[in-house]
Amino acid sequence: MRIALEPRGPGERGNPVLYGLAGLALGFLISMLLGVFTPVGVAGVARAIFINLSRPRFWLFSLPYFVPITASAAGLALAYRAGFITIGSEGQVILGAVVAYGLLFYVLSSQPPLLAVAAALAAAILAGAAYSLLVGVLRVYLGANETLVSLMLNYIAIAIVNYLVAGPWQAGAFTRTEPLPPRMWISIPVAVVITIVFTIVLELLYMYTRLGVAADSVSRARKAAETYGVDPGRTILLVSILAGAAAGLGGGLYMVSEQHQLLSLGKQGLGYGYMGILVAWLAGLRPAATIAAGFLTTLLYSMFITLQLEGVPASFVLVFEAVIVLSVLAFTSLSRYRVVVRNG
Repeated sequence: MRIALEPRGPGERGNPVLYGLAGLALGFLISMLLGVFTPVGVAGVARAIFINLSRPRFWLFSLPYFVPITASAAGLALAYRAGFITIGSEGQVILGAVVAYGLLFYVLSSQPPLLAVAAALAAAILAGAAYSLLVGVLRVYLGANETLVSLMLNYIAIAIVNYLVAGPWQAGAFTRTEPLPPRMWISIPVAVVITIVFTIVLELLYMYTRLGVAADSVSRARKAAETYGVDPGRTILLVSILAGAAAGLGGGLYMVSEQHQLLSLGKQGLGYGYMGILVAWLAGLRPAATIAAGFLTTLLYSMFITLQLEGVPASFVLVFEAVIVLSVLAFTSLSRYRVVVRNG
């Protein structure tokens, strides 16, 4: 007897949401069972998970991270569908945050808050889009590897922040800037709503415009796409702009809703753009699905701290998060296949 996986047709695929929920449930179950190897045991891990998930403040604590992670993931989903494998969302999130902060603190501080924040977010979008477009241009016209180029640009964005907070924008003895005036802040729920609306707009672009068809066809059948009039270079440039715009918006929103000031960064930056890569794949490269995948990822991100407070070792929390992510990813991938049992 031999067990094999066969691809399902487009109309035969399972519901990825239901498959993802099944993977989530299995991931939690496996994680709790692995608790037998921890000092608190299976019951202790199960109790810690229940306590965390039953507290409303835990869910609220996750929301600030949802904004940059999900915004990045929604844009990356479109880029990856077109075969544009960039990892530059981290740098674009950072640049969006820098531009938003600089405008609000140094240029628009005397303007009405609503107008100033709107202008700063628009500038963050443009900054992220331009930074990403640079990668796209190098890929289309010079054949440069977008993964390596975007990674290098991430380091440049980090260097810009570290220069600013240790130089012209430094406030006091520490490598940080003055916080934005509170009147320039927006609430986290508002930032979440803006993120979701932008994500839905990207989904609509994918579903109901020529861009969606072009993105899918360029990566799967480039020659056929060209035959039917799709310009691969133009498609790459468009998805690079959208991916950067989404990440820039995420960075700008994170600045005005949560961080409020620039801080020195390590080599990995904020890390939210990199987490967006995981969320994009977890969502099956569908912008709308990044809302659920982003929320799940931010919950797991928050658990790294809160589960430790309940006595679960940090090393196990990392295992726990990895098991759940892999389980969800495996099940959502399985929705595209059918299990076939053959004799002989």
